[in-house]
Amino acid sequence: MINLNIIFLILIFFSLFISIKSSEDIISISPKIGKAIDKSLAYLSSTQLSDGSWTDSKYGKNVGVVSLCLMAFMSKGNLPGEGKYGHVVAKGLDWLIKQAKPSGLVQNTERGTGGPAMYGHGLAALVLSEIWGQSRRKDVGAVLRKAIDLIVKVQGKGGTWGYDSKVEDGDTSVTVMQVFALKSAHEAGVYVPKITIEKALKAIKKRFDKKHKMYGYNGPKNTPISDHIGSHSAGTCIMQICREKDPKYTIAPMKVCIEIMKNRPKHNAYFMYYGSVCTYYAGPKYYNEWRKYMEPVMLKKQRSNGKISNLVGTAWGVLALSLPYRYIPVYQNEEK
Repeated sequence: MINLNIIFLILIFFSLFISIKSSEDIISISPKIGKAIDKSLAYLSSTQLSDGSWTDSKYGKNVGVVSLCLMAFMSKGNLPGEGKYGHVVAKGLDWLIKQAKPSGLVQNTERGTGGPAMYGHGLAALVLSEIWGQSRRKDVGAVLRKAIDLIVKVQGKGGTWGYDSKVEDGDTSVTVMQVFALKSAHEAGVYVPKITIEKALKAIKKRFDKKHKMYGYNGPKNTPISDHIGSHSAGTCIMQICREKDPKYTIAPMKVCIEIMKNRPKHNAYFMYYGSVCTYYAGPKYYNEWRKYMEPVMLKKQRSNGKISNLVGTAWGVLALSLPYRYIPVYQNEEK
């Protein structure tokens, strides 16, 4: 007969093992970082215009700027009409929907001071997808589907996207933003041709510098001291998000991101955002190492009113810091 005491001890040991393992997988946010995020969200809320939009000193009133600000609020659980800043998100979303064109393009400008059309469009499609996935609002879904159809339609022959809403190839940054939107939409239930994402990932892999283990801006040339570290972290991030199996394209370049964050004195918010997402997606081991260097930089950049460098930098910063809140589905790796 099996000794019940032995079985009892085995069950206790097993439950303790599961508990320890679960605690290792939890990534928490410190009170200091939580306070910094709250200050930045308060700043973004105070700068929203009466029509629901935001205006940036560099890009003006722009779909991309508005989308980034909305994502920042969503990263702490705010949705249209839900959460402390639900009213802010609702107004911003209404403005965003009004910018949708019959072609499917969500943009209030094509070029110039408003920034590249497809970059803003990709960000808008990402926001719409994340909101629709959690609300199933018909008006959001209608704009989202047309926005995704446009992305698929204007993909360049080489697998990437350009800055304008026409068939052309372009750089890594704008391409990654389109793939992010496509991946989010697919996960939310919108049809996305598998080949579209596959072609994009294949194109990005061609921009991988094997020597430096870095993704380039528009070709396989990049170094840790170049001006295109943002393209590198973006390329690394999308390979993680799309579950690339070969660690050569994920783990190795991610370690380069961490080294750049550790050793380079100046970092742009764009690099830190994508670096945060890719390390967070990879798990606690990498994210905790990354944020050891990232968080002090963000805190140093943040002013007393919550602004981090500028309006866009504030939104990027909130997104980089708030990932452990786990409110934005596309950033979550449920399989790790």
